[in-house]
Amino acid sequence: MERLPYKADEAERLLKLLAGNEKMAELGRLSTGIVHEINTPLSVIAAASQMILNENGLSDQVAEMAERIYQEVHRLSQLTRSILVFSRHEDSSVEDTAVSMVLRDVLLLLKYEIRRRSVQVVEELESCLPLIAANPNHLKQVFINLVVNALQAMEQGGKLAIAASSSVDGLVRIVFRDTGSGIPEEIRGKIFDPFFTTKDPGEGTGLGLFVTKTHVERFGGRIEVTSELGKGTSFILLFPKSAHQ
Repeated sequence: MERLPYKADEAERLLKLLAGNEKMAELGRLSTGIVHEINTPLSVIAAASQMILNENGLSDQVAEMAERIYQEVHRLSQLTRSILVFSRHEDSSVEDTAVSMVLRDVLLLLKYEIRRRSVQVVEELESCLPLIAANPNHLKQVFINLVVNALQAMEQGGKLAIAASSSVDGLVRIVFRDTGSGIPEEIRGKIFDPFFTTKDPGEGTGLGLFVTKTHVERFGGRIEVTSELGKGTSFILLFPKSAHQ
């Protein structure tokens, strides 16, 4: 039997690949432990801020700060959840989920940031929208990521239109359309890549849209993007409706 020629550079590449895979696995195990340690105090802070908000007679300033604390804790929780998703250690069980209800929860959660950035939100949600098979918490994370992205693209204020409708082919279509700065064509194909970000160091992880796309595809859907510089961006989500309808 003829032996194949030995290629030192190929062997070295394979060894590096194996070592890299082992490092990624170890990173996944490590990050899971760290995330759980972080989530415990975050839960305490979130509960405390909710208790404050339930008190009577709060001044507007205290109520606003308590709401902001809760919002920032939620944002950190989404980040830790993104790390778990990236390392594939998070449960992705699905159930019949009402898109409109999740959207309204997200807009309520982000109302302070929406108001602070002088953004007008217009909802165009079809009544009696079909349910979709999704994990409600993960779907909430998808919507939060897309709304926050839109807000960050509209530094001088603007309009965010959120539309949800059903189609004759059994799909539920959800569109987030902003009037922001738009995405340059040369980076449009990279925005869903893990760790890709145009933000300054320390201001973004580059995992938001990667996690968004990951969740959408896990639920049998797909995500598309259209954008025009200076005019805005649209993210279009397409989900099959639940089989139980």
